[in-house]
Amino acid sequence: MAFLLEYKVQINNNMDREISAKQRRQRSVKIYLIVVIASAVSALAFVYINGMVEPVINRSDFKTSVAESGVVEATVPASGIIMPEYELTISSPVNAKIEQVMFNAGEKVLAGQSILRLNKESSVLAFEKLNEEQHVNRNKIYQMSLELEKSLDELKTQFAIKEMKINSLETALEHEQSLLDIGGSTQENVKQARLTLNVAKLELTQIKNQIENQKATMKANLKSLGYEINIREKDIKGINDKLKGAAISSPRNGVITWVNSKIGADINEGEELVRIADLSSFKVEASISDTYANEVKTGRTAMIRINKTDLRGNISNVQPAVENGTVKFSVSISDKSSKLLRSNLKVDVFVITSYKERATRIKNGPAFNGSEEQQIFVLKGNEAIRRKIKTGESNSDFIEISSGIQPGESVIISDMQDFIHLEKVKVK
Repeated sequence: MAFLLEYKVQINNNMDREISAKQRRQRSVKIYLIVVIASAVSALAFVYINGMVEPVINRSDFKTSVAESGVVEATVPASGIIMPEYELTISSPVNAKIEQVMFNAGEKVLAGQSILRLNKESSVLAFEKLNEEQHVNRNKIYQMSLELEKSLDELKTQFAIKEMKINSLETALEHEQSLLDIGGSTQENVKQARLTLNVAKLELTQIKNQIENQKATMKANLKSLGYEINIREKDIKGINDKLKGAAISSPRNGVITWVNSKIGADINEGEELVRIADLSSFKVEASISDTYANEVKTGRTAMIRINKTDLRGNISNVQPAVENGTVKFSVSISDKSSKLLRSNLKVDVFVITSYKERATRIKNGPAFNGSEEQQIFVLKGNEAIRRKIKTGESNSDFIEISSGIQPGESVIISDMQDFIHLEKVKVK
């Protein structure tokens, strides 16, 4: 600094003298060198002073976790919604109109209680029409049986008459043959008698065949009508059963989640009328990114988190199709009647992919970036010391430490990236 002052004085002394161009250039170079040297000295001084001052952090600025030996379950995240395990739908058994609604959505209902009453007039008319058609069919069978029996009797009579005629013709043939033997008849007469007998026998065979055909026809016609009657009988029974079930009642205890309450509305057969849920047991309908599709398997354990409480269950069903980048699956909860369970409650679901029983673990936190090898800080008295570690399995709660940390050591789990270049940090 003294040198700078002296140089300044020299400049002032020479202010009154004329300065040459060469001298001006020399003076500029000297000034530039002086500034560079001064800046370098200042920088070195700053580094030296900064090295002498150790960084300090407050204990309230970070969170720690003590390493321990315990279970680590590797999980993949999913989302889910609590649903009643048993929810049934009641559809209209017949075409009808809604006449009265006894229970509304949200109300409890007991097994056997009527929920809706239907006006089934149109179905009753259809039932009566079928009954009338059935009476007509039975009458047809009776008439057909009479006609067939009559026709069969006529053929049997013709058959008997023809048999008697054949007997007579046989006697006549024998008589002509006897006359021919004594010369009282001619060969032509005998031949004609034999021809007449043969014709009669053919006619008898024809009548016999007609009788058999008539019997077969009668049997086939009656069988066909019998089939038609049986079909109609089943239709009648079906409609009768449907009419009996037209008083829509609950098959079990539950809560009505939806009901068609439009009085007077026309309802087609099979149309949904009521949905009833059994709120004494629940399941989870979940979805997960298709990135983890291979991890979702039937029978695999899943964890359901509700208000920081975990319930366990097993994957009971996995839908094969991927929709909008997600895979849907169902979880059967072990404690189906837990008081934490509420219908339509959204929950976090974790599918457990692996399990380690005795692993060194630390609570998961921002300090861990997902890399297998990384740097963290271990708390030793009033210092946080940087250490290289290896991690293993992890979930939202814990992360496994494969090497670098021993059970009992206190680890900073907050984000320490601002200090990661330092070997240690003072803690106060």
